[in-house]
Amino acid sequence: MFSVHNQRVRLLLTIEDMLDAFADGEILSDENWYDMRDALLAFNIPEQNIMFELIDSCRKDDKEIKELKKYFTRFFDAQMSAASNSSMISEDYRNGKYGSDREFIFYIDMLRKHSVASIEEFIFIKLKDKQETEPDYYKLLTELSKGWFHEGYKVDGIGGEDNSLITNRALILKNNTDLLEWVYENLADSISRRSLNALIRFWLTWDYIDWRDISVYSHDVADTAVYPFYEDEVFVDSGSYIGDTVLQYVKFVNPDFKRVYTYDISAASIKHMEHNLANLSNVEIRHKGTGEENAELNMVGFDQAYHGNKLVADESDKSVDKVKVVRLDDDINEPVSFLKIDCEGYDKETLRGARNMIQRYHPKLHVDSYHKLEDLIEVPRLIREIDPSYTLYLRIPKPFSVLLRFPSIAYMAI
Repeated sequence: MFSVHNQRVRLLLTIEDMLDAFADGEILSDENWYDMRDALLAFNIPEQNIMFELIDSCRKDDKEIKELKKYFTRFFDAQMSAASNSSMISEDYRNGKYGSDREFIFYIDMLRKHSVASIEEFIFIKLKDKQETEPDYYKLLTELSKGWFHEGYKVDGIGGEDNSLITNRALILKNNTDLLEWVYENLADSISRRSLNALIRFWLTWDYIDWRDISVYSHDVADTAVYPFYEDEVFVDSGSYIGDTVLQYVKFVNPDFKRVYTYDISAASIKHMEHNLANLSNVEIRHKGTGEENAELNMVGFDQAYHGNKLVADESDKSVDKVKVVRLDDDINEPVSFLKIDCEGYDKETLRGARNMIQRYHPKLHVDSYHKLEDLIEVPRLIREIDPSYTLYLRIPKPFSVLLRFPSIAYMAI
């Protein structure tokens, strides 16, 4: 692991030296520029990335060298952050060197050895344990959670008619052991791997202690230990609710931003957002949804500022409004440096609709991944499919209450 990161750092330092020399007036040969291009491709950067266009421009003259150095420096910073954060993960988790590796191996072996029915029965046994040992928590998970779980799943509890959340958690875990291994292997640091273990443990046992204790940041926008930020950031907040995330971003993360774009599907939320962000300049508030295609979809939820409003293609009895939905690729006409997605189940669609933006500008990504059970597996794979050069982190924000129904997990990528 260390040798790989050392090779990457040496390669990046070589590119940096070449760009500095060119900026100082030294002439680089075509071979130098081609070597630089090949070196960046070795990091799996998509060829659509703006750095390759800028390299071609700099081969002709030095007008774009400042812009090229800006994008390269940010990529360099991201790689250095990844190198430092990965200091405590094993090159091959199967050797069981670290405790988190041994725990993950235990879960995967257990899932492979048992049927869906056996896993489901185990989860029920653990739920019954909570009924006996933590009755208040059991009541929260069952009686007080009607309508709270995503995708319409329910936990009616012991003897209840509908425990679809338990069934589907068992199915996702059992049927995706190979993909869970892929996720674990591709997480960049020990906190991410321990977070995945804590989530698997929670799905199996309802034990919230592990994931609550490993939660690492208190404001719901970014773990600043992962992301570097700069003065001219363009932040896109898809699923902005009432603007609370933007306020946290400005206060705790990056007050010197260039511009913020907010998107939300609720007219009532937009009204609150306009009030909350009134004192900020360079903020564009857009009453739109974001998705894979430009369309008009139905909003399901409540005709008020409600954080759980979501988009559906078909009209239903719960539909309260029609909303314009746009691809971010089509709706924003400047380079984006940070993209946060919290779209109540429309998160992957939003990623796909930002494919060109992501491939060209490699923005920092924060994607909430708890609205659908399969998001735990599918979101990181989609990020890597769009741009294989991303480094992946899994984070759990600190809960606002001692007892919660489920953790609000997010994948971060740089």
